[in-house]
Amino acid sequence: MTKFNSVLFLALLASIFANVYQYLNGHEQVSVPKSEQSQIESRRTDGLAQQQSKDTQQLNQETQPNFPQTPDVHEPAVETDSEVAEKLNTQASTDTQRGVPNTTRFKPDRRAAYLAQTRRWLAAQEYAKLDAFFPLYLRQYPQDVEFLLLEAEYIAHTHLLSDAIIHYHSMLSLPLNNAQQDQVQNTIARLTSRTITQLKQANSWDILAQFVEPLLQVSPTSRELILALATAYARQQQAGLMENTLASIRYDDPQAMKIRGIIQQYDDEVNAQSDRATKTTNDNLRKNVSTGVTSIGLQKYGDQYVVESSLSGNQVYFLIDTGASTTAISRQKFKVLFKSVDTKFVGQFNVQTANGTVRSPMYQFASLEIAKAKVKNINVMVLPLDELGHSDGLLGMNFLREFDFRIDQQNALLHLQ
Repeated sequence: MTKFNSVLFLALLASIFANVYQYLNGHEQVSVPKSEQSQIESRRTDGLAQQQSKDTQQLNQETQPNFPQTPDVHEPAVETDSEVAEKLNTQASTDTQRGVPNTTRFKPDRRAAYLAQTRRWLAAQEYAKLDAFFPLYLRQYPQDVEFLLLEAEYIAHTHLLSDAIIHYHSMLSLPLNNAQQDQVQNTIARLTSRTITQLKQANSWDILAQFVEPLLQVSPTSRELILALATAYARQQQAGLMENTLASIRYDDPQAMKIRGIIQQYDDEVNAQSDRATKTTNDNLRKNVSTGVTSIGLQKYGDQYVVESSLSGNQVYFLIDTGASTTAISRQKFKVLFKSVDTKFVGQFNVQTANGTVRSPMYQFASLEIAKAKVKNINVMVLPLDELGHSDGLLGMNFLREFDFRIDQQNALLHLQ
């Protein structure tokens, strides 16, 4: 009976567990509505689908080759290069203004893009951008000769021309190849000779002296510089400075003797002009009796006289200033003319004004014409002339000295012969 009772007891327990299981399972089915069961099933399905999609994407990424994202070298990338350089330049300016040490790094594989952008900035005369760009780039790559040459070109347009030429001299100490060495030396010779010639043609003797003096400190044995500076002094009747400059050249040197003769020649010309002026009466000038004499009406403002002129075909009003060695126009007027007139940039020079010495760019215009009087290839300074009022610039002696001129103040006339 004991064995039988044990079996019976186990069967009873199994029956109880079965009933409890059925009860619990049935209660769970009743308590959850079918709509909710459907939603639960849908969420399970969606979750499995999303996980499967993620797994597939990850598998594809792992199995595909990882190519670098760079622009196709066969397609133009001008805008991309410009944007990259622009961002670097903007960051540089921001850091500089905030006083934060700049940590911009230029990538070697982007060098061609930086080079192209720098050349575009130079062509567009966007010097403010280059002013921020060059120090940063050359701090990282101080021996990059191509960029050093571009920086020298930028300096030639934004600094005193004599300083720019001295900078080119300093570049000869760099590890240049033969072609680059020739390029620098040719640039020095071209800028020096061209500027001396232009300033002589414009009779800008004071500016010529300022240009040559520092260059002679760098090349003290240059015959071209010695003769040019001596000529500038002679034209300004500074005999002592002329002789000091010519001291390193033989006294009987033909060119040196010719320069010494300038002072005596100048005195003879002054005397001759005085004699001609004495023989010509004011009435004859007003009636334009003398052949070749042109009389131009002037606009009078107080003690100042303004004359209408044509500068490379554009109307410009000049205030007559016999104390100005070189004709000048205001920056505002130059900005207007620059858009439509072809000019040649000569260089930056120091100029004495009523407010002191200022650094000013000089440009060569095709012509300056007043009535029938015309001077071709005339040099004009661009000055901050904000208080001229009724005029656009100053008519200087580089135009007036080409003629026998006289201002008839009583009748407000300019007589040119």
